[in-house]
Amino acid sequence: MNPVAPGRPDPAIQFGLPADDPLAARIFPALPGEVKWGLGRTERLLAALQDPHRTYPVLHVAGTNGKGSVARIWSGILRAAGFRTGLYTSPHLISFRERILVDRRPIPDELLEEWARDLRPLLIRERPSFFEAATVLAFLAFARTEVDVAVVEVGMGGRLDATNVVSPVLTAVTNVAEDHMGILGGTVAEIAREKAGILKPGVPAFTASDDPIVLEILRNEAAAREALLSRVAQPAGRSGLEGSRFRMNTRRWGALELASPLVGRHQLRNLALAIRSLEALPPRLPVSGAAVREGVLRTRVAGRFQVEREGMRTWILDAAHNPAGVRALVRTLEEVRPAGPLIGVVGILRDKPWREMLTDLDGILDEVVLTGPGTAPRGRRWDPHEAAAAIPEGKARVVENVSRAIEVARERAGTSGTVIVAGSAYTVGEALQHLGRIPPEALPVPFESG
Repeated sequence: MNPVAPGRPDPAIQFGLPADDPLAARIFPALPGEVKWGLGRTERLLAALQDPHRTYPVLHVAGTNGKGSVARIWSGILRAAGFRTGLYTSPHLISFRERILVDRRPIPDELLEEWARDLRPLLIRERPSFFEAATVLAFLAFARTEVDVAVVEVGMGGRLDATNVVSPVLTAVTNVAEDHMGILGGTVAEIAREKAGILKPGVPAFTASDDPIVLEILRNEAAAREALLSRVAQPAGRSGLEGSRFRMNTRRWGALELASPLVGRHQLRNLALAIRSLEALPPRLPVSGAAVREGVLRTRVAGRFQVEREGMRTWILDAAHNPAGVRALVRTLEEVRPAGPLIGVVGILRDKPWREMLTDLDGILDEVVLTGPGTAPRGRRWDPHEAAAAIPEGKARVVENVSRAIEVARERAGTSGTVIVAGSAYTVGEALQHLGRIPPEALPVPFESG
């Protein structure tokens, strides 16, 4: 099955900009915000800029969940190896500047705005979607900041994603599960074919999926595309609220004893995928075992089972935005067993299977505070009052403002309980702002230091 045909935008994917992201609004005013599947517009925009994405090697990662974590782990290890590293990810939690990083630092707003002005005549001509324009800006920014290597996360799917114009030296597919089914396909097999679209002839490719259907699709697609696909198994290790420890036997670096601040067995799988795949880097990108250890130790992923302490109270912020993400969150909570009571602050988008997600969360949470992030695009906001009917009476309450919901949850958790914030990147982003735990990459950097 092909996704929605080019030129026929599906109303379900009119994502647009977050409601109050002033930087994004300044960079890309008046973009149509409509998704038209295909690579043509992105390729034409880049060609008019002399193809900046061809001036540095690229690592490309797709997947339903975990691709942002793998991208950041790759970036951390490459930076520890001494390479000036660009990182392009999405979505952002708080600010557009999080999407385009060089050596873990955002680019000064002034430069992003200047380079976007350079693009404006081309954008007026081609009328790209927001994501297409952001992707072109990222590739241009990496060329102008003279990165040694760029790590690029797929936005959605793979085959027709705007990032799939790159010619990578390495690719990875983290996993495949049900998400964006109205866009990518009605079955996991169809979604897997879309994600396999990033595989390239002769390019090493890796996956951490253990779904037999997905593996068969990925292997068939890899054979058809003459890509070199390997499956990475989850390593043995242990994970707690303070992070994870595990051991990996590698061909390039021998046995590695590793520590990571990332929490959960799903993150052990992402770590293994990132590390194992880097063994296939070309000789021009040498990485040592010491760089692997340092990069893994220093890589944090904001909003992905992010643990924050407030005296004896614990906050866990996880942008789980689909059923597979929620199941991973629940499994991790069962594994690390944070102190109760467990109070959820949950805000999901209406185009997600929120009833299924709430059922899974209800099974582990003691109370649920349902809320709606004001930064989400208006057309995607759910009705938390409707959602409350899906939870047993007396267990849920509705607080429509995220900041107020945080305060209610803080009170209900007491001095030593745990609050879990989940459901979408928008919900987690607003919670981080209210708690004063804004990620460094969301903060502006002075122009003179850029």
